[in-house]
Amino acid sequence: MLMPLLADLPVEPNVIIVLAMVIIGAVKALLEKAQKGRAEEAQHQEHQEHFEDNEAYDPYQEYEAELERQRAQMDISLPPEMPKKASPPPMPATSKPTPTPPPVSLAQPTRPTLTAAEKTALENLQLDSPRQRRAGAKSLSRNRLNTLLGSPTAARDALLLSEILGPPKALKGEE
Repeated sequence: MLMPLLADLPVEPNVIIVLAMVIIGAVKALLEKAQKGRAEEAQHQEHQEHFEDNEAYDPYQEYEAELERQRAQMDISLPPEMPKKASPPPMPATSKPTPTPPPVSLAQPTRPTLTAAEKTALENLQLDSPRQRRAGAKSLSRNRLNTLLGSPTAARDALLLSEILGPPKALKGEE
């Protein structure tokens, strides 16, 4: 009996291609994982040997060695160190002393003076008592109230305002 060909099987060809790709991807991932594990183990072993050989462990030296390794791997070279600049020479001494500015005199504040009309307005304001001011405000509010109640929709507006601004229905007594 002959083995059937892949094309003779009752399976879609797209499914076979997808399965083959999945299997290839899985094998590739396993190989990469194994390589990575070996590289990490070698690096760990190197680190352990370095640590055991040198009891006075200096993390900064290890950091510098790692930087050098990475620079060599990426082909990065450091720029040459620049020589430190010398400080500028001191300023020559001047023969003339610098003139001192004259002292600042503080001016006395001037109080504003009131005109005759302003003085009489201030006196009238001081003569008014707080009760007289309140009575004037009451008469103003009464005039406003009369104009509001004189309109045709005043009853409806008053009822609406009493509902909104009044106590809740639960707290109102029996009416």
